[in-house]
Amino acid sequence: MIRAGALTLLLAGPAAADDLCPAAWERVATTLSAFGAAHGTVRQEGDWCLVQGMVLDLEGQYLPDWHMDRLRFRGSAVKWVVDGSSAPEGLEIAVEGLRLVVQTGNAQFDWLYAAQARANMIDAKASLTWDAKTRVLRLEGLSIDFPGDNQVDLSAALTGVDLSSTGAVQMSTTSFALTEADLKVTTHGLFEGYLLMPLGSAFLPHEGDMAAAVDSIRTELISAVVALPPSSFSDASKDALLALIMQLPNPSGEVTMSLRAAPGIGPARLAGYALVGVPQSVADFEPLFQGVTVDVGWNHTDAP
Repeated sequence: MIRAGALTLLLAGPAAADDLCPAAWERVATTLSAFGAAHGTVRQEGDWCLVQGMVLDLEGQYLPDWHMDRLRFRGSAVKWVVDGSSAPEGLEIAVEGLRLVVQTGNAQFDWLYAAQARANMIDAKASLTWDAKTRVLRLEGLSIDFPGDNQVDLSAALTGVDLSSTGAVQMSTTSFALTEADLKVTTHGLFEGYLLMPLGSAFLPHEGDMAAAVDSIRTELISAVVALPPSSFSDASKDALLALIMQLPNPSGEVTMSLRAAPGIGPARLAGYALVGVPQSVADFEPLFQGVTVDVGWNHTDAP
């Protein structure tokens, strides 16, 4: 999902081209330039805008560049992005053949990494809707299909979102709140492939007994789950989290999470932590969970 600051940039100024798809892609590429150079070939395909051979070249030698065979988008939000002349009531995005390619500066390795990445392509699609009257932005469905039996599905709703003008978008960055979210993750190597290395690099010591260090981290996680407020996390949800933790670092199965929050979780609820600092314990987080229920499920299944 595009961040609020990026949306503000997309809205700034008149459209640079008469044709809708090239103009929309130019705005998107300009926004992405904060991360790196984006390029691709854009054209109209029915009611879709199609960008072929898209590459987002992230700055930094060892940061993986994002390659996509096809990026497609459509909906009233496309014209809103270009000139703000229509309400951004809907947006659909589809990605085919996404892969992350590391650039090392060595021509041989760069070619090999690019070829290797083609065996691990990702497809994704998302649908967004916005209701101007209720000011509710809904992620109707985000689905990410990873190689193998690995998938992420997410839906969510944000209240207090006003996309009627550039100023309204800026105001929404302080007024929005997450009121509901539903997540389902199927992992048969997904955790190891995308999260294990960054998490291990951040939390494991550089030398010593790694097994003992992992056991220590697992014990801390178990203590944190046990301490979660029962008003927000049922015993069944805690049992599911504990079962998942016991399978780390090689979880295999499906985890589900459903969140409902009244009046919602957003900047207004988090503002207090800006004054008192980052919470040091689960108990310090308890005000964040007021009016929040989280249902968690875990179903272990071996990889097919």
